[in-house]
Amino acid sequence: MVNEKKLGVTGLCFVTLILLGAFLVFSLNSPDVQRKLDFTVSGSNECLRFLTRDVGVVYVPFSTGVNEEWKLVIQCTNISTPSGWVDLYFYDGYWDEGVDNVCFSEDIYSILDDVQSLEYKLGLGNSYSQIFGGSESMSYTLFFIFPPGGPSSFHVTLNKVA
Repeated sequence: MVNEKKLGVTGLCFVTLILLGAFLVFSLNSPDVQRKLDFTVSGSNECLRFLTRDVGVVYVPFSTGVNEEWKLVIQCTNISTPSGWVDLYFYDGYWDEGVDNVCFSEDIYSILDDVQSLEYKLGLGNSYSQIFGGSESMSYTLFFIFPPGGPSSFHVTLNKVA
């Protein structure tokens, strides 16, 4: 005969472990608290195609909390072709699987269908600036490919507005 008290405690422990596991999985997939960002990234490519596996991609992952606003600014400080530019791409989610904000295009193949063009051309005289946030917690990632032809540099800042 099974002791009902032991069975109840075992069931409670099982449910607690499931909830704890779900919490840990969620906390590992999103940052705890967004911190301001201020970094410069440099690199170059031989081509500009996401479908070429070894194309260098810059990514900027960030999250906004409830009723927070964050201003993202990306400035091109040096570009291999003076009149050159790069397209910006947006992912509605937090992706951080590269190193020091750089990855290869093949690293993002699993989310590529959800990456959308912002229809924005970032170049020397044309920085990108946008405020993100609102009444709900949200996560975002912006991507762009290093241009071909030589080293190019980009300065990225993310600062809390409200």
